[in-house]
Amino acid sequence: MRYRAQALVLATLSAAACGGVASSGPPSLAIGVPSPAAVTYVTGDTVVVDVDADGQILQVRITEAATLGASFRGRGDGVELTLDVREYRAQTVNPMASESADGSGISGPLVVNLDRRGAASVVSMPSVSGSAAEMFSPLELAHGLFPRLPGRAVPVGGTWTDTIEYSGPQGPGSVTAAIEMTYTVAGDTVVDGRSLVKLTMQGTSRSQSAGVTTGMDFEQNVTGSVKGWALWDQSRRLLVESFTESDGTGAMNVSAAPFPLGLRVKTRGWVRLGAGS
Repeated sequence: MRYRAQALVLATLSAAACGGVASSGPPSLAIGVPSPAAVTYVTGDTVVVDVDADGQILQVRITEAATLGASFRGRGDGVELTLDVREYRAQTVNPMASESADGSGISGPLVVNLDRRGAASVVSMPSVSGSAAEMFSPLELAHGLFPRLPGRAVPVGGTWTDTIEYSGPQGPGSVTAAIEMTYTVAGDTVVDGRSLVKLTMQGTSRSQSAGVTTGMDFEQNVTGSVKGWALWDQSRRLLVESFTESDGTGAMNVSAAPFPLGLRVKTRGWVRLGAGS
C-alpha cells in the first residue's frame, strides 16, 4: 500500500509559479520465512493530485513501476526482508512539464525486519539521488508492501484491526503517516492451481509532511479513506497479489503562496509475484 506525502506537488507549483481458512493447525496467517525464500515482486502505482490554487485547479499525475528482488531469512519470531530494486521507472506530469526517473538513481538494498504480523522496522535504506529522490519512497515501500496479518488462524468472516505508523525522511522533507485498517478474511480462491486466502481491507489514512523544495518551505496534511484486497498463500507464506486505492483531501501551506492550497489526492497501487516465483 502507498500513502505518499505529496511533496511532488511543489514541482508543479514551481513550474506554474470462497471457502474457509482452517481455524486449527498451522500454517496460520503470519509472516515467516517463505518457500522459496527468494522471489520477485512487481509493483505499480498511480497518484493523481488536484491542487486548488484559489479556484484554479492544477493536476499532477505520478506513475511508478518497479521490479523488486525479495529475499527472506529467519530472525527471531519474524524475518529479515531484503529488497533489491532491479528495475524502476517513474514519471511526473503537470500542466507545465514532465519529469522522468529510472533506477540509476537508486543504489543499495532496502532491509526491513518484519514481525510475524508484518509490522516493519527499517534496518537500512538505499541511497536515492537525482529525479528518483523526488519519486521513489523507500519508507512507504517498507511499510506498505505487505498487509498486516493477525499472526494466527482466522475463520472466514473473521476480522482484525491494526495501525500502520511510520515517520522519517521522504524526498525533500519528512513524513509522518498513520493508516488504521480493518482486515476481513473473505474466503478462499484458486489461482494457477493454488488455494489462496482472500483478505479485504478498509480504513482511513492521515499524513503530515514538511520540508523545503525548489526554494520554498512547505507543510502539508492529507486525510482520507483506503480500501483494497490481498491474496495470501498460506502454504508458502507469501503475498501473491494485492490492490489498494485511497481518496483523500487536505491542504498545503507554501511560503511562496499567500493562502493555503487545497488538495485532493487519489491513489491506486498493486503488488504481485513476478513470473516464475
